[in-house]
Amino acid sequence: MAKSRQIVALIVLLTAFIFSAAVFAFPKKAQDFTLISPEGRLSLSQLKGQVVLIFFGFTACPDVCPISLSTISNVFHHLKAEELEKSKALFITLDPERDKVEMMHEYTGFFHPNIIGLTDEPRNISEVARLYGVKYQKKELERSALGYVINHTADIYLVDTVGMLIQRYPHDVDPKVLIRKIRSLFQDQG
Repeated sequence: MAKSRQIVALIVLLTAFIFSAAVFAFPKKAQDFTLISPEGRLSLSQLKGQVVLIFFGFTACPDVCPISLSTISNVFHHLKAEELEKSKALFITLDPERDKVEMMHEYTGFFHPNIIGLTDEPRNISEVARLYGVKYQKKELERSALGYVINHTADIYLVDTVGMLIQRYPHDVDPKVLIRKIRSLFQDQG
C-alpha cells in the first residue's frame, strides 16, 4: 500500500513538472473568468485592487496541492494586516466531478480564510485552465481508494492589483519569494 502511494506521488510530481514547462511572457493581462465560489459566482475582475494568487489542483491531491496551498497560507500568515486585506488566493479545482462548492470551502478552510475554492461545470473549468496554459489529465488508478488522480500543471500564478499576470512560480516556491514580490507590488501600485 505504501509503495503504491509512493508510485502515485512520483507519477503526479513528474507529470506536474512536465506540464509546468509551458512558457509565458510576463507581465501580461490576466484572463478574466467567472466560476462558482461558496459566496456565489466570482470573477477575477471582481478582485481588482487586490493581489491574487491562483493555483489549479484538486482536493484529493496527495501532495502537490497541499504543498502549494500551505505555501500560500504561509505567505498570508506573514503579511501585515493591511496587506492581507488586499490579498486573495483562488484555488481552482481540476476535478469538478468530486470537488463541489462545499468540499472546496471546507478544504481551503484548512489552509487560510483568504483562499477561495472555485469550481464549476467541467467545460468551464477546462476553459479557464486553457486560458492559463494549465494542462491536466485524469489518470485512473487500479487498486486505489481514490480511483483516479489528476496530473496537472503545478504552478502558482501571481496577478497584481490592476489585473496583470506578473509571474508564474513553481508550486514549492519559497514563501519569502512570494512575500517580497507581493510587497513590491503594493509599493509599486500603492
